[in-house]
Amino acid sequence: MTFTKSSWQHPAWLLLAVTMLMSTTGLALAQSSRDPTIPPSAALPAQPASGALGTIETLAPLSVIVRNGKPFVVMGTRLYAQGQMLGQARIERIAETEIWLREGKQLRKVQLFSGVTRRVVSGASIIPARP
Repeated sequence: MTFTKSSWQHPAWLLLAVTMLMSTTGLALAQSSRDPTIPPSAALPAQPASGALGTIETLAPLSVIVRNGKPFVVMGTRLYAQGQMLGQARIERIAETEIWLREGKQLRKVQLFSGVTRRVVSGASIIPARP
């Protein structure tokens, strides 16, 4: 089939060209989107070369929620209380910024927020109220 100037002016060719362009653009956009609830891989801590630290780091990001005054560890869609097993480790203690896990005879502290530490502010550093 030969294409002449008059054949390109036909609306069916234009519709076909636009449809093909939109379908390939849609595939490219669908592949580039990511889940916004998962942190980027650059923000995650580096995985150790050996499995000496256990399996908790490889499971999922952890967080803490308090329900009716009782703290729970949140992993995925499940809640774990103190004393329950989280993978191969038993939860010993749950705090706001850390979780204490026991794997066998080893007790380990898992920080929820890297680089964040809590400290007590002295009374001298508090700005006085206006009179």
